Amino acid sequence: MADYLVKDLMVLAEDYASIPIDASILEGILALEQAQQRAFREDPERHRDRAVLVKDPQGEIIGKLSMWVIIGCLEPSYDRVAGGAASSMASSRSGSARAMMEEMVGASHLWRSRLRNIADETTHLKIRDLLHPPRNKELIDEGASLEKAIHQLVAGHFMSLLVTRDDRIVGILRLVDVFEAVCHKIRREDVGPRGGVRPATTE
Repeated sequence: MADYLVKDLMVLAEDYASIPIDASILEGILALEQAQQRAFREDPERHRDRAVLVKDPQGEIIGKLSMWVIIGCLEPSYDRVAGGAASSMASSRSGSARAMMEEMVGASHLWRSRLRNIADETTHLKIRDLLHPPRNKELIDEGASLEKAIHQLVAGHFMSLLVTRDDRIVGILRLVDVFEAVCHKIRREDVGPRGGVRPATTE
């Protein structure tokens, strides 16, 4: 897979949905919805965007607003509940992952009181309230190899990485595009010189 570089697969920042950091959460949601509809109309072959790039007042990309972040803002106590549940479950060796998740959901009431008042709960929130500076593992240089990109995506369980050039964020690398590149390479390498499928080896 050495013939693929990140810059061959990335989506340039100017071709991706973006929003200023001072925008509201509602504006972020609308921007993401519009980006998905626009991309589908203009290029049916292009996969839908799952995030919105965030710009500072100078127009520089400083992060991204993902679907995970938007959904997570509906339950700000989740981290606190998760931490308490995790510590209590860790002290009991008989506790299962399923039991821990049930305890977390039950304690947070995520699908009960919170969602009934979803609009009121989020109207005061701004993008800047939720955005965190990208960590090193969320950034990748445009000249990096596909192997490195795969490692970062898999190790971090990320849906995308922010692509840098000379320490500036210039685009986004989406998991779906990496997946397609990998599939393309597998198909190409499994086809023999006459177009047939390469026979399986016994090695």
